[in-house]
Amino acid sequence: MKMKSRILMLLILVSMLVLTLIGALNLNRSKESEEEPIPEVIVEPESDTVPETFKGTITDEYQVPAEVMDLIVRYMDAYYRSLYTLELSDVSDLFDSPLMAKISDRAIALVVEAHKDHDFDFTMKKAHYDLTVTDYRNEGDTYYVDLLEDDTMCFSFLNGIESKTYDIENYFTIRKTQDGYKIADLDKVQGYYMTFHDDAQNEAEVDEIYAYYTKQLSDMFTYNREVLIPKAQEKPYVSTKSFAKAYDRNKAVAYADKYHHVRNPVWYNFTDEGGNCQNYASQCMLEGGIALDYFGEEQWKCYVEDPNYEPEINEEETAYGRTRSWVNVGYFYNYAKWNEGKGMVADANVNLYYAQPGDIIIVGNNGLSHTVIVSKVVDGHVLVNSNSIDMKDYPVEAYTYTTIMLIKILGSN
Repeated sequence: MKMKSRILMLLILVSMLVLTLIGALNLNRSKESEEEPIPEVIVEPESDTVPETFKGTITDEYQVPAEVMDLIVRYMDAYYRSLYTLELSDVSDLFDSPLMAKISDRAIALVVEAHKDHDFDFTMKKAHYDLTVTDYRNEGDTYYVDLLEDDTMCFSFLNGIESKTYDIENYFTIRKTQDGYKIADLDKVQGYYMTFHDDAQNEAEVDEIYAYYTKQLSDMFTYNREVLIPKAQEKPYVSTKSFAKAYDRNKAVAYADKYHHVRNPVWYNFTDEGGNCQNYASQCMLEGGIALDYFGEEQWKCYVEDPNYEPEINEEETAYGRTRSWVNVGYFYNYAKWNEGKGMVADANVNLYYAQPGDIIIVGNNGLSHTVIVSKVVDGHVLVNSNSIDMKDYPVEAYTYTTIMLIKILGSN
């Protein structure tokens, strides 16, 4: 009996000791929890990174040598990286000619500096280019590569809208040297680049062109910020002109969206005859209800009997043929500005920031050279469509043209 009592007492003591230890451990954990809380682990989102390449698809039925195509891609990536980050990439080591290296560097710098001069974020969130080789030949150590470039850019300030440009002509002359393959010449058919390539004969002239256009653009942007934008925000636009039929902007823009990169087969295509930009814009306005005008001195008309043949010019008061104002930028501007009575009713030289979808914008350097149609206005930013070069929802503020002129299309009589 005594032995059983002792064992029982021992078991009770052990149990009490175990319970005491468990309680102490729990109390200690509680104190640790109160005094030193475990920090919450927060996974930070990945920061935006610049893509290593912006190359999309390359269509090459000519089988351009890999070393030559690699050089072209390196140039295109450097150009895109500059626009993507607004930090100029050095392309000098890609060229065989110091003059061509300077032309390319200053041309890209002009766009970068123009975009940086705006008071909103002109960097990009996404971007890529697609290339299609249209011709190739090789003469000894010299390689000639012609290609079309399609661009897709998502500018940060447009919150996801894709701005597209199609069929930009690039003509590369590439030479094999002791230092590898180098670009001997590049003719890029795009406004900002042609300004340098077509006009500069030496490096000093390249610098002069760059200084002139950066100053012109900076002055224009300052005027827009300090004068045009505040005026447009202060009060709505009101025209003093009357018209019988209002312009249907929705129909005009729907047509512009449908045919920005294809051509309506019922119309003659002027793409290879100086460009299709004004022809396309005229079609858009006609679709929006602007009546053909073959009355009086100022006319605007186009009658296409067979779209395979260019309609002849006829400025007599008949519906037959076409007028220069249908396809020519300068002539259209004169028509829109001076026409009275029958036909289009429009206001020329209007504050850009009164633009509405369906309005027409004419741009150029030292003159009027290109017509676009307003596709959207997003938070005050004017986007346009065009033909030759084909564009979709491209911001006017991305241009490096020093003349940007709004023509408000009101209606017709």
